[in-house]
Amino acid sequence: MKSAKENGAKIHPDMEEEFFGGDNQEEEGDMPIELNTPEDYANYEPQVLQAIDWLMKTPVNAEPEDRKAINGFLFEWISGSPTVSIELSEKIVTYMDHPDCLLIFLGGYTKYAIENNDGKNKFRGNLSGTLSVIEFYKANKKELGKIKPIEKLIKLKKKNKLEDFIKKNSK
Repeated sequence: MKSAKENGAKIHPDMEEEFFGGDNQEEEGDMPIELNTPEDYANYEPQVLQAIDWLMKTPVNAEPEDRKAINGFLFEWISGSPTVSIELSEKIVTYMDHPDCLLIFLGGYTKYAIENNDGKNKFRGNLSGTLSVIEFYKANKKELGKIKPIEKLIKLKKKNKLEDFIKKNSK
């Protein structure tokens, strides 16, 4: 498998360790994932959507080995996708030190892009990613602990100001 890193993607060492566990070797018996051409990425879109749904519905502390493998697959796919382009805004994604929430954001953004064939709409992608994080955080708050930046996003949503905030910071 040619990794996103080999294709030139810049991956923070902490994120690489969190998502890939350092060695990024497939389990014995796993089918190798080929992500070399645009067609390869398109062929994996159904699995990407399933993986995002699984991460959203599975408690953050359940099935840690599966979560780690799925995180790695998603991060690999997102990092190299020719159709989904995510530019993280530090004003929106203010919880980058929480890898599970960051990957949920990336997943929500990606899910919007795939389902709507719209990988370039920063506002809709950021909004979908943020709404996914809010949903995930609420479902896993006990395990994640209080994350103030996400609490701020929840307050903006309650006040019906989240879309304006996202729109202002998606440029």
